[in-house]
Amino acid sequence: MALADKVSDTWIAFARTGNPNTPKLPNWPAFTIENRATMVLDNVSKIAKDPMGERRVAMFRALNLD
Repeated sequence: MALADKVSDTWIAFARTGNPNTPKLPNWPAFTIENRATMVLDNVSKIAKDPMGERRVAMFRALNLD
């Protein structure tokens, strides 16, 4: 329930303002191609830089999108 509460608050903030930041999560910087800041939502949430980068690159190569 605690995680669901954090996610709900984040969606509400994003819908209202375009900014997902709430006091219940770490600061979530804007996504850019350079930083690919991704929120990893869990009991202890954190920001990760391109957490699935290798998979993303492999998929793009397999689809001839790179």
